[in-house]
Amino acid sequence: MSARRMLVALSVALTTFAAPLHAHLMPAQSGTLNVRGRAVFGALSIPVSTLTGFDDDGNGRLSPIELQRHDAALQQQISSRLQLTNGTDRGSRDFLQLSVELVENDPASAGGGTHVLVLVKQTFIAAPAQLAIHTDLFGSTGSEQQLAIKAMHDSTAEMAVLRASHPNHQFFQSPAHVATQYSALGIEHILTGVDHVLFVLTIIVAAAGWRYWLTVLTSFTVAHSITLALGMLNVVRISPSIVEPLILASIVLMFALNITHKATKLPVRAAIVFACGLLHGLGFASAMADIGLSGSSKLISLTAFNAGIELGQAAIVAVALLAIFAAKAHRPKPVPPFTLSAVDS
Repeated sequence: MSARRMLVALSVALTTFAAPLHAHLMPAQSGTLNVRGRAVFGALSIPVSTLTGFDDDGNGRLSPIELQRHDAALQQQISSRLQLTNGTDRGSRDFLQLSVELVENDPASAGGGTHVLVLVKQTFIAAPAQLAIHTDLFGSTGSEQQLAIKAMHDSTAEMAVLRASHPNHQFFQSPAHVATQYSALGIEHILTGVDHVLFVLTIIVAAAGWRYWLTVLTSFTVAHSITLALGMLNVVRISPSIVEPLILASIVLMFALNITHKATKLPVRAAIVFACGLLHGLGFASAMADIGLSGSSKLISLTAFNAGIELGQAAIVAVALLAIFAAKAHRPKPVPPFTLSAVDS
């Protein structure tokens, strides 16, 4: 395909999915991937702060003159840090073009732009059914630490948010694959989350009896499921700097109630556990924020992640109860007091 035809195709892909933002052809920190046959047309707006070796005047911006001067080096730099794959097929990079994004009516734009638009075309052996992206083209400031990508394939659209902690994503995954992936994440999160493990243990050892255990565990499960869903769906968002100390406080509270034998009535204890569970659900949501829900299977990924948490929690409870029962079984039986019978002389 000629360069002219490539540019036309890329322009069609870009104008189909991108809305203008001032003079930006693509909103900052965003991009589109459009699958057409065996080819993928991409348009991404990346921060210039992620690039090196171009800032001749030291103003932290990329001017058209600087881009013209360093275009080949910047293309090579970006190309090596932006991978599109289809399973094991890395495809062939047919085209990559850069342009500076300038903002209208912004005096600072006279010194250059803070973002560069990347147009790319990549062709694979077969039509991409397992399209994946991997990149570390994130900026130096907090607002530049993520990249929102929208992928389109026929009538299917999927959004993904890439971050430094989660720099890759596979699009158009099957529901079964999404469920398996997110349930494993849920299991991993609770088993490696010391705070959640400690809280579960504090409510388990507080009292004995299946009625007590089922009540408090159900209360905790329902509570954290509610706030996990609200947090992951962006209905409720509270900073981790607030949530994490409150989670630690909930552990201290339950420990204090255990050793002081306060709030021992089951309804009261269940209500306290429910309130604490709401905090832990927000903690789960905060931990998942960097990964996010699967764009085309939000309900499946949310349900699977929560199911994974419950499976991990069940494993913790099983181990704790086995330890309790084993301790009781091996507890030495009390020895009756030894008394001497009076012996008549």
